[in-house]
Amino acid sequence: MPFRGWALAHPGGLPARPRRPRARPPRTRGGAVPEAARRVRTGSAGLADAAWPYAEGLHADGAIDWSDFEGSLLDKARPAFPDLPPAGAASAPRIRSHLRGLVSLEVYGHLRSQTVRPDKRFDQELTALVRSLNVPTTN
Repeated sequence: MPFRGWALAHPGGLPARPRRPRARPPRTRGGAVPEAARRVRTGSAGLADAAWPYAEGLHADGAIDWSDFEGSLLDKARPAFPDLPPAGAASAPRIRSHLRGLVSLEVYGHLRSQTVRPDKRFDQELTALVRSLNVPTTN
């Protein structure tokens, strides 16, 4: 998986890294870290868009509207995925958190006491994520 491989090779580049109290984030413009973060955001929105035909029935209540989103997200997501409705767009952060969460635990050493095969655990998490989106899987 490209994201996992990149994160393991660049552990300081994970945007959601734990910070010390009163620490300010680095003032980085451009470069590998912001570009990687942009690709992860775009990729998770792309996955949400691809999964929407399967996941649509899970969001039948229509409780999410475009007015629930922050403006800069709308400026980027809606032109890139014009057919993705608000409920589909709302699943992108959940997708991203699944991907980043387990990788962050691995990068910062929290999985060492739990598994000797973090790659296998990551693959299992991806399978669970796909199933949670109601996307059919093949073996």
